[in-house]
Amino acid sequence: MPPHLCHAALHAAHSFQEVLASTDFVDDADMVLTKFSLAILTAVCPQLGTTPTDDGPDCFFHPDRDLCYLELIFALVRNLVWHPHFLRDGHIDQCTSIIAKSCDFQMHNSYKIYRGHQPHAFYLVGIFLRTTPEELSVTSLSSITEHQWWDMMRKAWYLAVLVFGNTHFVKLLPVLVERTKKYMCSASGSDLKQLINDVDDFMRLARQDRPEQREGVSVAVKELRGKASDTLAKISQ
Repeated sequence: MPPHLCHAALHAAHSFQEVLASTDFVDDADMVLTKFSLAILTAVCPQLGTTPTDDGPDCFFHPDRDLCYLELIFALVRNLVWHPHFLRDGHIDQCTSIIAKSCDFQMHNSYKIYRGHQPHAFYLVGIFLRTTPEELSVTSLSSITEHQWWDMMRKAWYLAVLVFGNTHFVKLLPVLVERTKKYMCSASGSDLKQLINDVDDFMRLARQDRPEQREGVSVAVKELRGKASDTLAKISQ
């Protein structure tokens, strides 16, 4: 299938992500899910017989196409029925293969420039964190280094204000906070200062836009801020 048709099909599936994520598949479920899973993967992987390039519709990494893909997988992975297919069909491998490209941008400590930035790193983290420990041990996630985890985590927080409108973001916060604290040992002083600024920006947005969720968000995120501040103080001594 030509790349533009694959991309159109991907966008169509993306439009129904919430329906697909909440559907309980019963009859012929395995066959249906397998076919759909492979069709999604085909939309983002270079076509057979072609050589991946840095540009063009069939390139290895296409920001808009891959963001659409990651948002869709982020939604579907909430439903455990999809997990065996994502693991078996190569979606986790596909996600790990684009970590470097997704995190390849500069962050600014004193001001933020979101123009041109897209939250690929956040959705990668969200997908990976929804993978169970049992699944983690048998997938390519086990090959992700601590440095890569930390790079994804800090950039996920930097871009958090871009995905705050996603209704499932708040549900991910507790595990995101805990995993960020786990990999904070790899952080430099400048990393920690940036993280504190990003957490403060996120908290300001939460107070303004989601007052009904303010308490739950505040507890988790303030704990992270406190940990980052303490760690920064220690390495600054």
